[in-house]
Amino acid sequence: MKRHIVFALALTCILALTGCNNRSMNYIIEHEPSIAGIVEEVRDNSILIYIETEAYPYGAECSVSLDVENTDSYTDLSVGDEVVVYYNGEIAESDPLKINTVYAITLRTPAKARLEWDKIPMVMVDGKLYYDTGKESSIEGRCGVMDGEITSSVDGSETPTADNQSNFGTGFGYQYGTDDTIELLINGKWIVFEHRAGDGSQVRFGDRWIDRDSLSQETLEWLEWYNSLSEIDQLAVSAIPADLLDASGISDAEDAEAATN
Repeated sequence: MKRHIVFALALTCILALTGCNNRSMNYIIEHEPSIAGIVEEVRDNSILIYIETEAYPYGAECSVSLDVENTDSYTDLSVGDEVVVYYNGEIAESDPLKINTVYAITLRTPAKARLEWDKIPMVMVDGKLYYDTGKESSIEGRCGVMDGEITSSVDGSETPTADNQSNFGTGFGYQYGTDDTIELLINGKWIVFEHRAGDGSQVRFGDRWIDRDSLSQETLEWLEWYNSLSEIDQLAVSAIPADLLDASGISDAEDAEAATN
């Protein structure tokens, strides 16, 4: 009798473990912790992703194991893909960070789609679009009264269509600047936004935004690869496509290095 009980208990444990290793994707998504990130490197048994969370507000690199429980996971990954990793909630505090127990990986946004739909941060004020220059205002002795505030927002892939609207958030006060600019108070700094034509279909190169239409398809693909690199690896890149240099207003290697730092 005891042998039967032991056998039954052993069989129950085996079935439980088997079921745990064959959980559906929907079950994992509904019940397990997750973290999103951008793929920076694809290795034989892992991927390196860049994450930004409350725990890592300034961003961090994290190695993610490709020994994934769910066989329907998306593992045919490319640099620049945005993925969601479902795991046991434990991140090893190493350099880089590590997630060793992975239940599933899903694709949120392919790299090509991210490149295609990225838009420069912008706001609409008085029916005009103002684009982020990435530059901090040099004005001193500023009046403390705001001329307006950004009160609504659209997705980062969209263009604002209403006054006092941005594609990066709300609650930013602004003041009118000189030469058709406005200056937004963002995280304690006054950032200059300038008015110019265009719909924001641009790509980033260092601290600059470049119109997509001014670049060849080969250069766009090169830029996708370049933007997927870490800042250290970007510094090691010496050859920059000529049309990208022209569109950036960069005349020599020193200017190129300054623009990407």
